[in-house]
Amino acid sequence: MYYLVGMYQIVFKWAFDSKFLNNRISLLSGPRQIGKTTLSKLFLKSQNQQANYFNWDSYTVKRKFANNPLFFIEDLPDLSNVADKQFIVFDELHKHVRWKNILKSYYDEFNEQIQFIVCGSAKLDTFRKSGESLIGRYFMFKMFPLGPKDIVEGENFKIEEQWSPEKPPKIFDPENIFKDAVKELYNLTGFPEPFLKGERNFYNRWQKAHISLLTREEIRDLTKISDITRLQILSMLLPERVTSPISIKNLSDTLEAAHSTVKLWLNALENVYLIFSLPPYSNKISRAIKKERKFYFWDWGILKDNGKKFENFIAVQLYRTVTAWNEWGIGYFDLYYLRTKDGKEVDFLITNYNEPIILVEAKYSGKNIDKNLNYFHERLKPLYSFQVIFENDFIKQMKKNLFIIDVYKFLKLLV
Repeated sequence: MYYLVGMYQIVFKWAFDSKFLNNRISLLSGPRQIGKTTLSKLFLKSQNQQANYFNWDSYTVKRKFANNPLFFIEDLPDLSNVADKQFIVFDELHKHVRWKNILKSYYDEFNEQIQFIVCGSAKLDTFRKSGESLIGRYFMFKMFPLGPKDIVEGENFKIEEQWSPEKPPKIFDPENIFKDAVKELYNLTGFPEPFLKGERNFYNRWQKAHISLLTREEIRDLTKISDITRLQILSMLLPERVTSPISIKNLSDTLEAAHSTVKLWLNALENVYLIFSLPPYSNKISRAIKKERKFYFWDWGILKDNGKKFENFIAVQLYRTVTAWNEWGIGYFDLYYLRTKDGKEVDFLITNYNEPIILVEAKYSGKNIDKNLNYFHERLKPLYSFQVIFENDFIKQMKKNLFIIDVYKFLKLLV
């Protein structure tokens, strides 16, 4: 099955590349059950270094560390005579209370001989918000739900062949295998295990367990939140609010909780990778909404309504792409939505150095140009504007750099 290639997510092409890292530690974070462990093991196997994987949840690893803090070099070749670096993967290292100091000492002693890769989820991603000792020693990378290029291209993916906004897009109809990957991703999820299983009933069971894991175990480990029941109710209220700016006041009234408490709960659900949010863009726009954020789920399979689900699906694919462009160092990109107080709205806006460059409107169906997309295309003058529809083999150029385009051609442009 071609889907097995999808486990080799394309982020390894830069997150594990020694030349790209330039002696820095690779910190790879992302949602629980997204495949970080599988990816790192597959990568080590490709380097014939399978033994260099260490999971700090393992009792064996904990015992080895207690007996010898440098346990991971015991079975390595003579580092002074190795032409190519050894890769060492530490999985869940952040669960050790002194993990930052441990990693700093390892890096300072061995960074010329060893390329360290550290995998983790929410806690690893949030450590930078407090004082830390690894500054200047790492690059942070994100691993997100699968995209079609993970599935179809895998280890054949080439960064230098990818489109980015500084060059004109090459728009063409992709091969059927790519289209099939898009359809199956949309109809199920981008999380590897249920996607590879390919069965709706299995996905339903997995989804329930996954949400419970995030809203109980992960929340407990990361926060001091005790009212788990109402936090879980909040997570159940969010699907019907996807695609619309969230009113925290409305949620606080519904949940009978303080405004600050609901805001804390939403931040916690973001930190554990259940949801993510987009801010409104207000520069150069009169009467723009400036505070209310839009929330989306990393697992778009939660949503039943096709309009909401399709917008959420496109949001994840855009977020993946913007993050990759930033990690490649080709600009300083951000993802927003547009909405004015009189109701003019476009789903997504990508900026580079805060300058609007790409507008995207997600329409499950509709071959007529959206009037608000046309309005903001004229007002903001981005490099490109796309109305993306769930159609097969469709593209129509409405005016200069303003397109109605099917989802397959559009996703072929993205990372």
